[in-house]
Parts: sequence; C-alpha cells; structure tokens
Amino acid sequence: MKHKLITLGFLSLLAGLAPVQAQESAPFRSPFPSALNVAHTWNRSLTKKAGLVVGKQLAAEGVREVALPDLTLVGPSSDTPLLNTYGESPYLTAETGVEMTKGLQTDGQLKAFIRIEEKEKKASYVRPWQRVLDEAHAAGIATPAQIAASDTDGKDLGPCSDEFRKTALQVAHESLTLLKNAGNILPLDTAWVKCVGVTGDDGLVADMMPVLQQGLPCAVSTDTRTADLIIVFEDDDIDSGRMGSLLLTGKPVVVVLLNSRPIALGKALDASAILEAWHPGREGMQAIADVLTGAYNPGGKLTVAFPDFAFGHGLSYADFRYTGLRIEPASIGPDGSVTVRFNVTNTGTRPGAEVVQVYLEDEESSVPLQCPKLEACKRTNVNPGQTKEVKFTIRQRNMVLLDHSGQWTVEPGFFTVRVGGGSDDIRLQGRFEVK
Repeated sequence: MKHKLITLGFLSLLAGLAPVQAQESAPFRSPFPSALNVAHTWNRSLTKKAGLVVGKQLAAEGVREVALPDLTLVGPSSDTPLLNTYGESPYLTAETGVEMTKGLQTDGQLKAFIRIEEKEKKASYVRPWQRVLDEAHAAGIATPAQIAASDTDGKDLGPCSDEFRKTALQVAHESLTLLKNAGNILPLDTAWVKCVGVTGDDGLVADMMPVLQQGLPCAVSTDTRTADLIIVFEDDDIDSGRMGSLLLTGKPVVVVLLNSRPIALGKALDASAILEAWHPGREGMQAIADVLTGAYNPGGKLTVAFPDFAFGHGLSYADFRYTGLRIEPASIGPDGSVTVRFNVTNTGTRPGAEVVQVYLEDEESSVPLQCPKLEACKRTNVNPGQTKEVKFTIRQRNMVLLDHSGQWTVEPGFFTVRVGGGSDDIRLQGRFEVK
C-alpha cells in the first residue's frame, strides 16, 4: 500500500508534534525552528542532525514519506513568507539540502521528496535540486499532484524526544543573527542595566516575558518608563510609531525580529542593536534570552539579503582577523581545481563561531551571473587568541556556467576570489586563471 506523502515545511509540518499553549504566537509555536533558521546556522553537521531527529520523530509516528526539503531559491525582495526555504544562494541551498536529506533518510527511516518551483528546472545556475538527487539520493521530486493531495493531510503527532528538543535548541542558538550592535550594547551589562523594559507585539511579549524574567540578571518590566534599556519584539510589520517613540526616549533600544521574510527596517535601523531570530520555534525563547545575556555568542549569518543588510551579514561578540590568503595553483585547465587557504584569528575575549565565506567572480563571463556568488563556506569555532587555518577547494562545479548555446562550461579567463565574514565584509582577495 502506498503511503500518503506528508508535506508542508518545518513550521506547519511539525506544529502538531507537541501540545501548543494557547498564548504561543507563530514564531514560537512549532517545536522545531523553521527551515530558514536551519540555513542560517551555516552548519552542515547540525543540518544533518536536524534532518535525523525530525525524520526519527516522524517515523516513530508512522510517517514514511515527506515533501522536504524545499529547494526553491528566493529573492531578497520577496513579500511572501520564506520560512520553508533556505535562502537565495544556489550553493548554500544545495549544501543545506544535501545534508538535510541525508539526515531525513538515515537508515531508511523516511523517503524525502524534494520540493521546487517549476522555474528551478530551467534555472541558469547550478541547480541545488540536482545535487540533492545525485549526492543525497533523494527519493525524487514531489509532483504538483502529490503536493496538492497531501497539503490537506493532518496528523496529530506525539511528544518530542529529548534529542529532538536539544537539537531544536542548538539550531535556534546557531541561527540567531546579530545584525547591529552599536557600542557593543549587547550582551547586557548589569553594571549599568538594572532594569529592562520589554515592549512590542503583544503576543511576542507575552511569550518572552516569563523567559526573560527568569533568565535576565536584572529586573524585567513591561513599563519602559523606568527602564535603563528597552527590548522591543517585532514581527513582519514593524510599528513605526512605536519605534519612533521608543527612540525619542534616548534610552538604548534593542530590536528582536521574529519575521518570516526580509523587511525594510525603517526607524528600527536606528536602534542600538538588532537581532534577527526568524521563527525559531519553542526553544527559540530560551535561545534569544541566552544571546541577550551573553550566555550564548551569536554566529548566524543572513542567507537572504535585507534592504539594509547584505547576504552573509552577521556579527558576533567576538572579533575575527583574516590573514595569509594563498590560492594554488595560479592557473589551471577547465577540469582543474584550486586550493584556497587562509587563517582566521579570534582577536576578542570571548569564544565565538565565525562563518567564513568564499565568493567567486568570473571576471569576463559571457552571460550574467549571480553577484555575490557564494561558492564555499564553513562555520568554525575559534577561541580567544586562537588561529585556525581554513582550506577550501574550488572545483569545476563552482566555475561552470550555462552559456548562450545552453551548454554547461568553464570559460577561460581570470576568476577573482573574495574571502570574508559576509558579502559586505570582504577581508582578503586574490585571483587565479583558467587556461
């Protein structure tokens, strides 16, 4: 007998995994963070673990097939929720999709049918869905008929395992992305912050208050008038009037975003600190509190650009220095590969995770290509004063393009390699030639 195909993304698919308290708003309702949160960790091993625990939980409830992951690429100007996708980079979507599918299909616990929009089959970039089929051996591509038939399926699932909850907390932690931190206002300094005022979206405030009152080492109140610092929780629709009034108080304002898509920040851009959390699930409340207090050092990076922040952007409570770029060999043939090496040093006082990123530009391509074009990345933990060598290999698949004749090819010429902590934070640059 053929099993029904369970579909929907993490947010809706997992919403039934555990009892939901009535006051929980959408960003905290699911027991597991959204797919977009998973991508913001830039952590391959954690992504595979996420797939494993989600698959194990579903398999225990009798589910045998899922329409996951969704490998549709998105643009930064999207006005629809992006929570079930991985972002705008073909490379990162492929890397995340491969590991997620491997996790979901561990030991045959599930069959994963990937989801893509029809336009992806004709895309001019290296197609993530093809890599997931080839490398992770996904069960296939979910057809429109399968998706339409299964989107209405409902299933009440049982309580989550400890392994599931621990993984959900780790994903929530690693996905939190610090967009701004003027004057190092975060983490909270109790030497002068004696009272924190909390405001914003009513549902989000109601969700967060118990966790903040228990976890912050200072008084926490919804009365912002007596506060030394104000934390405001906002969703997709930032209240510009409220934000303007808070900024006029002259007190430091920390904005925590729990949105489903990139948004124009408007007046919120003038806040002292901005933390992007997306929809981090039920464990996200604790993860946010941990970042605010400094119990956890944020290391997430944007996988989709904002009007005000570039792809790959994300800050840390630690500082990192990049040195010693080496690109070898200096020239290769069209079937060759190049090794990129460099050093990353934590020059701060806190341990931190840096997502190192390598962008590749074909200097004279015959067809327009994505820019910036991410082609390598790694999340690496670095202790204060420690230096780590990072090494990547640029292969043929990183250099190919679909030319005017419809052929995948590597064109001769020079390629520029840019290395840094984001597409807006390039620290090192070099080049090599394809002959």
